[in-house]
Amino acid sequence: MKETLMRAKLPFFQTTILANYIQTGVVVFSLPRLLAEHIGTNGWAALFICSAVAAVNLFLISLVYRFGKGKSIFDLTRSVLPKFIVIPLFIILAALWAVLGSLVGKDFILIITSLSFRSLHPIYLYVMLEFLVFMLLSKGIFTISNTAAITFFILIWNTLLLVYAQNDFELSRMTSFWFKGVDHTVKGWFQIYSAFLGYELCLLLFPYVDEKSHLMRAFQIANLSTTFFYALVCFVAFGFFSLHQLQHLKFPVLNLLSYVELPFVKRVDDLVFNITILRVLISNVMFAWAASETIKWVLPAAKFRSVPYVFLVFFAAIVFFAIPSTLEKTEPWLYRFSIAEVGVAFALPILLMIILLINKRRGQNYA
Repeated sequence: MKETLMRAKLPFFQTTILANYIQTGVVVFSLPRLLAEHIGTNGWAALFICSAVAAVNLFLISLVYRFGKGKSIFDLTRSVLPKFIVIPLFIILAALWAVLGSLVGKDFILIITSLSFRSLHPIYLYVMLEFLVFMLLSKGIFTISNTAAITFFILIWNTLLLVYAQNDFELSRMTSFWFKGVDHTVKGWFQIYSAFLGYELCLLLFPYVDEKSHLMRAFQIANLSTTFFYALVCFVAFGFFSLHQLQHLKFPVLNLLSYVELPFVKRVDDLVFNITILRVLISNVMFAWAASETIKWVLPAAKFRSVPYVFLVFFAAIVFFAIPSTLEKTEPWLYRFSIAEVGVAFALPILLMIILLINKRRGQNYA
């Protein structure tokens, strides 16, 4: 059974959906506000700039995959760098991914408790979410990808609800000015770009794919679909609300959905947000999986099978208890760690390309 799983590879369709769910998160509900605050008029167009940057980053990762012949990033780094550098490096990366996954989950839990369960302490929902994460994580990457595919067919219909905004949509609210009305800052652009993060985890999927998986094509398609989804939602929001309104609404997409009336659902916005937990679950578990895979390499799983889970529980507890359980306190921490992840997304492929060049000079060929 174990040998069969080792031979199995992720199929292209599931890889594409998994990539999309890693990249697309709960940030979509506040993304129009972030664009209005940091980009200004017609801010939705800035998403295409961020998408292009992500595509370039993915191209860089594809070079690592191609020239490294799909070899694990752990084996690549070990081939050049000494252990006293490699081990601390990957422990730091594992910690970063564990914290990011937990922060994504906590951020969602704090939003949902503020909207729907105000009398319930966030710790209860947070523990339940993390329990689901560990249950799914224990089943492995193939079960995670299957779950992502099932979730895709459950949530895809949500986008159709934007049709109900057509009666109050006005192109005149877009104005003829582009990126005006705000002070542009590097911090603001980074905050927008962080909505596209997650694609860098494809670096850890190298051993689980083959030529039929078309890993990099799947992630490029996922990046395009994420861009289309973000742009569509934000375009509708910019035509539904004025720029001033967007800048003062905490979650503009939820406000937009609150105008939707269906005969069989009283509060569409609550329904859509609550079932978004499925998307958050996939995103959370993939960061946890990345951290787990890294720790398994640092400490061989055959001898320390429980260590990755202890490691993840430790950082999940740190995230909840060390960071105050309010949105105002949690979101800045999520932003800080997202900035660190942006650095990893670009620096790690560059490091791996340098390692590949060194190995090429040595005459080492990856077969």
